[in-house]
Amino acid sequence: MFRFPRRPVLAVAGMTTALVLAGCSGEDAAPEPAPQAPPAAAAGPQVSGEFNEADVAFATEMIPHHQQAVDMAAMAVEKSGNEKVKALALKIRDAQDAEMAQLSGMLEVWGQQPPEDPGLDHGGHAGMLTDADMMALESASGAEFDAKFVELMTRHHEGAVKVADAEKANGKNPQAKELAGRISQDQQAELAELKSF
Repeated sequence: MFRFPRRPVLAVAGMTTALVLAGCSGEDAAPEPAPQAPPAAAAGPQVSGEFNEADVAFATEMIPHHQQAVDMAAMAVEKSGNEKVKALALKIRDAQDAEMAQLSGMLEVWGQQPPEDPGLDHGGHAGMLTDADMMALESASGAEFDAKFVELMTRHHEGAVKVADAEKANGKNPQAKELAGRISQDQQAELAELKSF
């Protein structure tokens, strides 16, 4: 099955491991500074413990959704010859990386497990691309790549807006609902940008 390299979603686990290893280092080793958690993940302890099934469904569906968009953006940064496409891809990558950390922090506060492999084929979820879609995008080049990226990212964003709007309507956690509102607003703005290419 087609997969891209995954980035760690939970910054907290990595920080804990680093602190444990630092405590086990030899006396002659210079102490290393503790890694800093991303700002979105640092907000995790401030998340309300109040949640419902819609909140969990939102977080567990949006993490792989965002991961796929980050994978698509990485391809665009590498392969696109259109500077506007590259600039949008960088914006998508940076925003959605931070949001994945925030969503994972929420699941941790709620005692829920994040998706084990955000890269699995979730073609049945709203707007998610199949492995075949991703492989077709990867194999494209030049103007064909740019056109396919715009087409597939448009479909992807439309699905994300539906997921976010469902959370706004049915969720209980105030931070999750606020994030859903921001995702919906940001991705609708990016949809307008995609349609202008």
